[in-house]
Amino acid sequence: MSVIALLTRDTTVLAVLREAALEGDHTILAVETPEALSEQVRRFTIELIILDLASFASDSELLCRRVRTLPRASQSALLCLVSGSAYAIAQALDAGADDCLRRATLNARELAARLRALLRRSQRVAAAAPLIIYSNERAIKLNGRSVELTPTEFDLLEVLSQQPGEYLTATQLLERVWNYPPGSGDPALVRNHVRNLRRKLEHDPDRPRVVTSAHGRGYTLSVDAQRR
Repeated sequence: MSVIALLTRDTTVLAVLREAALEGDHTILAVETPEALSEQVRRFTIELIILDLASFASDSELLCRRVRTLPRASQSALLCLVSGSAYAIAQALDAGADDCLRRATLNARELAARLRALLRRSQRVAAAAPLIIYSNERAIKLNGRSVELTPTEFDLLEVLSQQPGEYLTATQLLERVWNYPPGSGDPALVRNHVRNLRRKLEHDPDRPRVVTSAHGRGYTLSVDAQRR
């Protein structure tokens, strides 16, 4: 069974999705606010997220980027429904969408085909080995690939893995990783090590999906991790 989350303010879009999903074994979680979507992502393992950006035209790009930084959503496939302009499509793709459809011409047949393609992609990602942290050996594997980390990078990743889905501020990380007294230490130290960690873990460090961040909240590990 695949779980699909839909963010829209338009009941017509929900009806088209339900028709498109008839041939598959899908559970649809329909919400009307970004906050409700965040809650669903936190509670469930979601293979596909559909954003009706045309319902949120004023801040559609920001919304797309925000969803991409949600803990546990980094490996979900992301389909955006946009207005008809090529600019809107380019914006969504640049903000992290895997695919786009024009909402004005939305129909169940094309949507069903896109669902099948995106869910296959999501299932391939899910089938890959998750992040495995070998605490005794101080080593890791990401999707079956060994990655060499410095001692501090390993400590940083291990601390993040202890609270999956929760954001840790630079101040908290300075205390837990570097053992600085509360309120001391330079946040730039955290930023530099996160940047180096992303260079080793991320397919595209400029669009991180493993170690993600949110302005004012800090950093989080956005993939499931096994600690051995």
